[in-house]
Amino acid sequence: MIKTMLATVLLGYASLAQAVHYDVRLGTSNGAMAGSKITIDFYGDYDLAGKLPVDTKSGYKIFPGYFDDLEGGPRLTDDPGFQSFSNTFLYGEEVHFRALGSLSYWNPATSSWGEASAGSSVTLYGGIPVDAWLNYMLNPGNATYAAQYNYYAGGTVYTADGIGGPETALIDGASQNGTFHSHLDWKLSDSAPAGAYMLTLQVWSPALVNGEQKYVDSDPFHVVFKSAGISQAQFDQAFEQRIAAAVPEADAWAMLLLGLGVIGTYGSRRRLR
Repeated sequence: MIKTMLATVLLGYASLAQAVHYDVRLGTSNGAMAGSKITIDFYGDYDLAGKLPVDTKSGYKIFPGYFDDLEGGPRLTDDPGFQSFSNTFLYGEEVHFRALGSLSYWNPATSSWGEASAGSSVTLYGGIPVDAWLNYMLNPGNATYAAQYNYYAGGTVYTADGIGGPETALIDGASQNGTFHSHLDWKLSDSAPAGAYMLTLQVWSPALVNGEQKYVDSDPFHVVFKSAGISQAQFDQAFEQRIAAAVPEADAWAMLLLGLGVIGTYGSRRRLR
């Protein structure tokens, strides 16, 4: 199990911990062609491509996340980010996230998963549509434009009751060589208790060919976040309960989880935008 491996890798890994970086790698099943499906994988400082753990209940891939790794405070992060590589998309094609489901919570007092408590939320701040941004900047006193702007600026909010705010928002647009690299901001609400939190999203593109959606939406996937206030061992336990015995390359995931935890312990990397 992951938690039994952490002591083994600690000494060899601690010196590398602050260099750890990881993203949701976005690909397409058949290149930038109509009908290609957007694919999801891991990209980072470890070679974990094709080795993402899978949630035993939903069958969705899982990424880890830490809310205590930013200068902005212990309830903020901008990992995992999103990245594509050359020729994945065409220049200018946008990729958006779509929020799904509701917010789940791992309670350290009971060592079990359930619904998040009232007042607990995780907010994902996506891009603001250009027209909403321009209208507001040019006419800040217009109540309609202000409401449109603030709707997106307030972010997509996950709670136990479902999704608040925009269900979908921009991640990024492809550069001339079809790539992008974007880190959106995630925030845990101030009233949320210490524990682990899990949410679900998928990636899609509004790009069209002959009036039809060009790319097939990605499969949904989870992000499981550790909050400040629980130990690394507790987070490992929460993570293990989602993936049970079906963990491929468990030793590699032990190293990753440990390294990300050390990042949170030893300092900040980025500032909240």
